[in-house]
Amino acid sequence: MEFIIGLLIMLAGIGYAVYVFQKNTKKVAEIQFQQTSCIKDVLDIVGDLSSLDENYRHYSEVKGKLNSVTGDVDAPFSQRPVAYYENEVYSVHEETRTERDDKGNTRTVTDKLETSLSREKSPVEIYLSDSSSEEKVYIDIESFGSDVDLMPGCNRFESEDSNWVKENFNFNFSKTRGSRFLGYRFFEEILPENQPMYILGEIHKRADRLYVGRAVTTKKSSHVTYKSEGELLDDIKNEKLIAMGIGAAGFIAGIAVMFLI
Repeated sequence: MEFIIGLLIMLAGIGYAVYVFQKNTKKVAEIQFQQTSCIKDVLDIVGDLSSLDENYRHYSEVKGKLNSVTGDVDAPFSQRPVAYYENEVYSVHEETRTERDDKGNTRTVTDKLETSLSREKSPVEIYLSDSSSEEKVYIDIESFGSDVDLMPGCNRFESEDSNWVKENFNFNFSKTRGSRFLGYRFFEEILPENQPMYILGEIHKRADRLYVGRAVTTKKSSHVTYKSEGELLDDIKNEKLIAMGIGAAGFIAGIAVMFLI
């Protein structure tokens, strides 16, 4: 049994490392190969080809400044003016349990647990603009999934009797039996107005608007970030190194389970 468990640990670690390494190697190559396009150039290409195929999507790398269509969005928790935000509220409580080991000894363990109460994303559309054109490129940020980098906006803990909580929020939830309620954690990530952005994805037309979203027809890498292209490449390379470390750790742990334990 130990041999099988060890083998599975080895395969899981190596498999994860190979998957991440190959995925990120491909992403680095696509970012480095792709030339940055200004909005005017993309508009000309998409406009011409959309007249022939209304479903045409142009894989491109674009940079510009981010704005919301209203220009008056405030992040609820940090109260900062932003173009876009995502936030989540957690209830925080302590749960105590008794554990017994193989020899019959007992010990008391206290865990801090968090439960999501609410989640919200900015409802206002956002777009990218640059000096080459008055045209806007609207961002289908939902389509990018986890390939979106956001800035820290708020990570705030408030106790149950917090006046700030009472004045701004109305939470109703069932407290877990046998646990002690501590308070709330407010977590928020943002993208400010006029933030320089880098976007890798497919630009397409919907009615008379340009949109950029995840690459679906080309199956290539996609990303939305406030970081520079160089910073993004550094992050991806670091992810590759971490994945290799996890793979090596999985291999060593598997060997230990198979032959040493």
